[in-house]
Amino acid sequence: MDSGTIVYSNLEELSKSIYQLTDGEADIKGWPVRNEAGDAVGKVRDLLFDPEQNAVRYVIVELADLGEDLEEKAVLIPIGLADLGEDKKEVVLPDIHLDQFRALPRYIIGEVTPQIENEIRSVIGSPAALRIEDEIVEIDRANFYRHHHFDKQNFPEGNPRNQDSGTEI
Repeated sequence: MDSGTIVYSNLEELSKSIYQLTDGEADIKGWPVRNEAGDAVGKVRDLLFDPEQNAVRYVIVELADLGEDLEEKAVLIPIGLADLGEDKKEVVLPDIHLDQFRALPRYIIGEVTPQIENEIRSVIGSPAALRIEDEIVEIDRANFYRHHHFDKQNFPEGNPRNQDSGTEI
């Protein structure tokens, strides 16, 4: 059934769009990204959002030099996996290790496809995504963003850490 046509996801970078964060949402662009142990992972380059649903879907992380066999690249991290730092402006990725960063596809502006999104989910993993059954051919795109990876509860409205972010509507 492959017609040879590439279908891109309808996602846009926040900084190049008309979307604005609402009151209480942190403008995390430029914030350092660390793992749960406190090790530097990189920094937030931007956010990727879905204009049809008016929802942020991914944090674009510019990976730092994490070792000789892990290239510097930008990767997409589902918004629900990112926590805000407790005491300072930083993003913490609690459940992702170096092998997963190594396996994540490189983010290329404007070239996010459903296949790349499926690959990200597979690399990051979840019980549902890792279960292999012969009947399942592909992930249901209609419900793709209902997955816990896209739950923004880590960026609650009214969070005092967000009040001085300077981003208001």
